Amino acid sequence: MDVAEVLADSLEADFAEAFAFESFNRMQREALPALLEREANVVASAPTASGKTALAELAICKALDSGGTALFVAPLRALTNEKEADWDRFEELDYSVYVVTGERDLNPRRARRADILVMTPEKLDSATRKHDSRRYDFVTDIDCCVIDEVHLLDADGRGSVLEVTISRLRRLCDPRVVALSATMPNVADVAAWLDAPEACTFDFGDEYRPVDLHADVKTYTHGENAFADKYRRLYRALDLAEPHLREDGQSLVFVSSRQDTVQAAKKARDEIAERDIPMGARGEYDFHTDAKELENDTLRKSVLDGVAFHHAGLSKNDKDLVEAWFKEGLIELLFSTTTLAWGVNLPARCVVIRDTKYHDPLEGEVDMLSLIHI
Repeated sequence: MDVAEVLADSLEADFAEAFAFESFNRMQREALPALLEREANVVASAPTASGKTALAELAICKALDSGGTALFVAPLRALTNEKEADWDRFEELDYSVYVVTGERDLNPRRARRADILVMTPEKLDSATRKHDSRRYDFVTDIDCCVIDEVHLLDADGRGSVLEVTISRLRRLCDPRVVALSATMPNVADVAAWLDAPEACTFDFGDEYRPVDLHADVKTYTHGENAFADKYRRLYRALDLAEPHLREDGQSLVFVSSRQDTVQAAKKARDEIAERDIPMGARGEYDFHTDAKELENDTLRKSVLDGVAFHHAGLSKNDKDLVEAWFKEGLIELLFSTTTLAWGVNLPARCVVIRDTKYHDPLEGEVDMLSLIHI
């Protein structure tokens, strides 16, 4: 089904150039009537890489077509940055995109003039609480709100913030709400909360996944020393990643803390050298020069060996460079906290969740990660 043809039949303006592809896939085709022909709220759960972003873009196009303002709520700042870069396509059509996050200075005038706002749940929470101030009054003029990774409603802490914030936003300006997720076990409950009719509620199964996902649970020999156990799990993760790394594939390993990303990357570099896995880009002069832009000294040394780490404590510049280099294939093994777990599109052939527990610094206890997070 041709993108230009479908949009020409449903919208006044020409939005075909806002899409990075020419034809809608099966999942997108089934959701088209709900998004373009109706005004009701929409809830959709679909597998990773099945094209959910296009559903968000369709809803945004419909709002823009009627002269409205769209809001995209992303769970992570990394994802807001990715959307800002991707949605240059809208800028080329003379629609302005403005990102509002805690790490950026807010320009209220630009926010009011923006056609598409991109925010994190926490920043939206703050803005809706202060909506009667001149600085944040732009949140009272939203016509369509797209919530990405809505399954975070079930997350401790962040879930309650998201739920209260969306409820507050609906009271302020009653926007159309489009809720999307790759792992939403309770689609019907979310639809009921958002008053989405059955015709606008979708639960797309694995048969809509464009690339088969092979998931497995691997074990390791558990010891009494928690520190040593971390390295046992790291070596097990490298065992799984090694075949892909030797075939020029890329691997992404999730660990539970910022410090663990750094330590795992250091240890992995030594182990990769020991195993004689051909990795690294030390011979590429341009990359060697570009790596000098990194502010983190440890990261600067690591990336030249094809290994990197990513966590919320890095500067925006460093995080952006790591994400870009991983997409370009210059970084082959990446250790990350959950900063890259929700919605950020990275070309990993192998993904390993090394840690299924995390240390809660407030409670001083070790807790299991929820199944949804895993």
